[in-house]
Amino acid sequence: MEVNAQQQLLKLLPLFHRSPVAMARVDAQGFIHQLNPKAVQLMMPMVAHLGLSGDNLLDTLTGFLPSVGRAVTNFKPEFGMIIEQEPYRIRLMIDSTLIERQFSLTVEKISSDSLLIFFEDLTDLLTKVNLLHQRS
Repeated sequence: MEVNAQQQLLKLLPLFHRSPVAMARVDAQGFIHQLNPKAVQLMMPMVAHLGLSGDNLLDTLTGFLPSVGRAVTNFKPEFGMIIEQEPYRIRLMIDSTLIERQFSLTVEKISSDSLLIFFEDLTDLLTKVNLLHQRS
């Protein structure tokens, strides 16, 4: 039975790695335990902008969105949804160019010392939607 469960988990790994949504599992302090490639891709410019080491996702997010850190700190239940698909705008400088990205963020507490964080860059999608509205 356990071998079958492990085989099923191995079958799900490509889904995790190829997801267009950034996914991470962090401890209660925000230190990263697992993340998919999309999370690395979206985090790197933010980490570089803030001058952080990149090992703490909550520090990275809170550097741009202080309300995220407060929401996690103030959430007292053992588990539950802390933030659910909330839109956020992030502004950062890359090579003297101001970049503005729009994200959707979800943070869920799954145990006393474990959080799941999902974030998605919606900027390109929203730009396309605005262009469609302008054409009609």
